[in-house]
Amino acid sequence: MDYGMIGQIAKAKHYAEERHRVRFLAFKVSMVGDNHTHSVTYSAENGWHCSSDFFRTHGWSSHTVALERILKDMVTPVPPTERKELGAHSAIISQIEKAKKYTDEPQRVRFHSFTASFSGDNHTHTVRYEEGHWECTCNFYKSHGWCSHIIALERILGVMVTPAERSQAQ
Repeated sequence: MDYGMIGQIAKAKHYAEERHRVRFLAFKVSMVGDNHTHSVTYSAENGWHCSSDFFRTHGWSSHTVALERILKDMVTPVPPTERKELGAHSAIISQIEKAKKYTDEPQRVRFHSFTASFSGDNHTHTVRYEEGHWECTCNFYKSHGWCSHIIALERILGVMVTPAERSQAQ
């Protein structure tokens, strides 16, 4: 392993502690709820969508709120004034309680794909993930097949993504 690689690993650790460097532009995840697995999508342009019935009627769900909390500082949350708060208070309380529970259980979330903007020390790069395949627009990735931006996102997202394969031959 050369010094460039060691520097990338050290930089990744530093970046992972500064989540505000990452901005998700779009993603698709599946989230295992207590009763069903739901598909949740996010787009910086179009906001959130969830396959749950509660989301269809209220414009938010325990799944979207949990993801807002898990991905804090990396997504734009739905302002409370834009959420539809109609319906039984007990249903709303139940959704909030589930969101708190799901936030503490990231293993329920599985990223299928995402595009994120990553502000590095010198430039902003785009990181893409698709079913375990990672890409970054930085020069180190182009020459090595991995980089500090990908490693930082692996550290931040943990069990929610498949780690990139790395070898010294890359």
